[in-house]
Amino acid sequence: MRSLRSLIWLRGIRERQARSALGVANAQAASLRDELEARRRAHEERPEPPAELTAAQLRALQLQGIRSVELLAEAAAAYQAAREEAERARREWEQAHGRLESAKRLDHRRHVEAARRAEAAAQRSLDQLVLVLRERRRWR
Repeated sequence: MRSLRSLIWLRGIRERQARSALGVANAQAASLRDELEARRRAHEERPEPPAELTAAQLRALQLQGIRSVELLAEAAAAYQAAREEAERARREWEQAHGRLESAKRLDHRRHVEAARRAEAAAQRSLDQLVLVLRERRRWR
């Protein structure tokens, strides 16, 4: 029983750690999602170029556009990685939670079984007592 209590205690710690990691991963994913949306808005809100441009202005706008798309792609990749990490953390938490609940169910079954055995032993003791009392009355 003591080792099962220790197991439940340890699995509880692991489940809380996994839940904490899940919270951190979800917060990171949310932060990166917000950053991706901010970069997407910044890219879409770039001002329209004037009607006539010099070659240098055209090249500058082209480079700005390329950099904007690169930043957008980096943000999208970081967000995707964070989502995958959050999903992995969710699976780990589910496993840890399942293990904890399994140990708790086993503990409960053992308690029920111990109570059943104690009740059966008490009933046997009462039956023995009744038999002893009958025998005693018979010999009086």
